[in-house]
Amino acid sequence: MSTLAELFARDPLQVTRQEITEVMVAEFRKKRAQFNLGAAQAGSTKKLSEATKAAVAAAGKIEI
Repeated sequence: MSTLAELFARDPLQVTRQEITEVMVAEFRKKRAQFNLGAAQAGSTKKLSEATKAAVAAAGKIEI
């Protein structure tokens, strides 16, 4: 499978719909994974209040 850059570098009349679909889907899946990973790593920019900190600490101590 080629990359997105290689796909766009080729003659548009020689590219099949199947090739476009495969490359685009692979690219979007890769970008979605990066987006989800970034959102998970970023966390929140809001500062936690003391009540929220206590609730988070208590939730971490719950045994299932």
